[in-house]
Amino acid sequence: MGLIDEAIALEERAETNYRSAAEMTTDPSAAKILTLLADEEAQHVNALRVMNIGSVGSAASLIDAGKDWIGGVIEGGAGVISSDAALRDVLQHAMEIERGTEAFYRERGEASDDGAIRELFSRLAAAEKLHYAFVSSLAEYFDRPSEWVESAEFGLRDEY
Repeated sequence: MGLIDEAIALEERAETNYRSAAEMTTDPSAAKILTLLADEEAQHVNALRVMNIGSVGSAASLIDAGKDWIGGVIEGGAGVISSDAALRDVLQHAMEIERGTEAFYRERGEASDDGAIRELFSRLAAAEKLHYAFVSSLAEYFDRPSEWVESAEFGLRDEY
């Protein structure tokens, strides 16, 4: 199996994991975020197939969806972001996948002699790192959504 094929297999596995989790969760907001994560992994597959660095986009829609989810929970007065207890395990598993995929891209990209692969893998590693930060913040604040909104990276802050 070639390097690109190996990367595609990792991304497809992550996409399948997110889509399965989205179908199994009882929380519509969580399903939306898991589907967005799956869609991002599918975009990574496409970028790998055509070696298109520019098609690895930002996760702005993902972060906006997270803000909407957590913000709505807080405005509704809930003490947890979801009543779906299985979601915590889904988030923990997703963190492992994101961390492993990021490490794969960093290690294999740095070791590659091909400049296009190095650049694409560097961009993909950065995207996976952002996914990890996002998912880990959701896991961290699973029981404390008001703290998530106050987070410097994802929270809503007044301008200075």
